[in-house]
Amino acid sequence: MILSGVGKRYAVALFNAAVHQDIADQVDGDVRSFARLFETDRRFRNFLMSPMVRTDDKKALIGEVIGERASGLFVRFVTLLIDKKRIGAIGEIARAYTHLWEEREGIVEVRAVTAIALDPDTRERVRRTIEDRTGRRVRLETRTDPDIIGGMILFIDDKIIDGSIRHQLDRMRKSLGEVRVH
Repeated sequence: MILSGVGKRYAVALFNAAVHQDIADQVDGDVRSFARLFETDRRFRNFLMSPMVRTDDKKALIGEVIGERASGLFVRFVTLLIDKKRIGAIGEIARAYTHLWEEREGIVEVRAVTAIALDPDTRERVRRTIEDRTGRRVRLETRTDPDIIGGMILFIDDKIIDGSIRHQLDRMRKSLGEVRVH
């Protein structure tokens, strides 16, 4: 994941403050939960984004909704976003924060693409194998793409490991096209 822009700047500031206060894990949960609420609750999002609603009213709602459930640091952070009119960037901030937190915890996100959905046992074997090979904890995201025919494509950090049947057939096709018959 490449971090840039407003989300990165705010996430780095929040992350550094959370690490300093030794509450990075709690803030990760806070930021994920709040971003999910912001994304899924249209009325909540519209209220916070509306230029017609006074800033004090937005802050009061934040106090009611997350005031007792979230860390004080995160509540202050959200009110800062409201003051700076940056609340709309919370999704980007959450992704960047979670990336920073996972990096600190030694967690790597791996995306696996397969032709058919992986059953739970196979998914767990894939996760463990990647953990053994990388020496890191793995958060495995999967999706299906029938066009790969079979096999698996893995996306780990900035690497792509293409073990799909489609890729192997393409390589074979290319190799055969380069063969000269005399």
